[in-house]
Amino acid sequence: MNDDYSRYERGPHSNRRSWQGRWSDGQTAAAHPVEIELQRTALLFRPEDSPTPKIHQWPYNAIQSPHPVSSSDDHVLLTASAHPGERLYIDEPDFAREILERAPNISRRSHQWALLKWPLGMAAALVLFWALTWFDIISPANSLAHLMPDKARITIGQGIIKTIRQDRKICHTAAADAALNKMIARLSPALPKDLNFRIEVADINYVNAFAAPGDRIIVSGKLIQQAKSPDEVAGVIAHELGHSIERHPEANLIRALGILTMLQLLTAGEAGAFGDLAFMLVQSGYSRSAESEADVHADKILSAVNVDSRPLAGFFERIISLRKTKKSEDDGDTAENGAETKPANKPADQTMTRHPGDDEEESDYESGLTSWISTHPPTKKRIEFFRNSKRETTPEILTQTEWQALKAICGKPKPKKKGGSSKADET
Repeated sequence: MNDDYSRYERGPHSNRRSWQGRWSDGQTAAAHPVEIELQRTALLFRPEDSPTPKIHQWPYNAIQSPHPVSSSDDHVLLTASAHPGERLYIDEPDFAREILERAPNISRRSHQWALLKWPLGMAAALVLFWALTWFDIISPANSLAHLMPDKARITIGQGIIKTIRQDRKICHTAAADAALNKMIARLSPALPKDLNFRIEVADINYVNAFAAPGDRIIVSGKLIQQAKSPDEVAGVIAHELGHSIERHPEANLIRALGILTMLQLLTAGEAGAFGDLAFMLVQSGYSRSAESEADVHADKILSAVNVDSRPLAGFFERIISLRKTKKSEDDGDTAENGAETKPANKPADQTMTRHPGDDEEESDYESGLTSWISTHPPTKKRIEFFRNSKRETTPEILTQTEWQALKAICGKPKPKKKGGSSKADET
């Protein structure tokens, strides 16, 4: 190799031997013959057909290989992280051994380690996680939920929402979308800057709202129709945003599915799994501590944007009243007929298995009907928490015209079935 290389420092690995190879700049299909020399810290080469003596320098720590290199290989293909698209091909004996001494990261062992690094790292993380859990240093599901990468949370949330969309229409009208966006814009200044949330209204014929992983929120058209004011809907949305802030949806999935199932979901992402997750997400409720945390966030959000939280307490009480009426009617039918009447062919997504706990309101939350009250059972203490608000909504969230447009986002309420209870339909 000529004296243009003499200005580069030599070391114990340096010698005057050079190798012939071919170099591609990644922009054209042409392969240029090059002469290669291995210096102390970098591989040097210059295209022999270049009109100017430009020397290329690839530091060893930046050299990569698409395929693992063995010392006995006669053919070596190299790339460099600092020069994307460029390729260097050498087909001379002994080059593989020489380059491996300087760039061991392209060896077979390094490639194998790179493949094993992620699962081994995950295994080590799980061991650490369970150790911290064993000594009560962290709460398993909640802690792991906060460790989930945003990309994973968003992927899971999108899969769940996609599954829900297959069965139910996402409601849109120009006027309703404008009203919903106005409501969201009112709440947004009080939210964390990194909460990349999205709210959609689904044509679900029962009162419900839930937060999915990845800061996605679904509100049923029936809930909006049941609400008496925009303040109530804003309160429900603020509460669900509180769950998203605390990563409660992610924690619920981890708690219900277990870590191994969650890992399978993150690595495989099978479509069927998202259907099971969607079903479970609609069915599952939160712990009382999680509900309290979401309530605190909701109150802070509403307070920051001058929205009254007392209507949310009224919403709780009204739906509970409807629920009690429905239960009373069902009990009357049972007594009259002498046997419990069970609805036939009840949709799977309208069955509940949640048991709220043993307090004075337990009878209000019996299983049997999926609704926002079923999955977010409010205690007297929670209702009183929102009753303590002393503010008024100023200015109003929506005009009456906007509010009526939002209530009609999924169309007019479906007609009640003959012989059925109107109270049942309302909840």
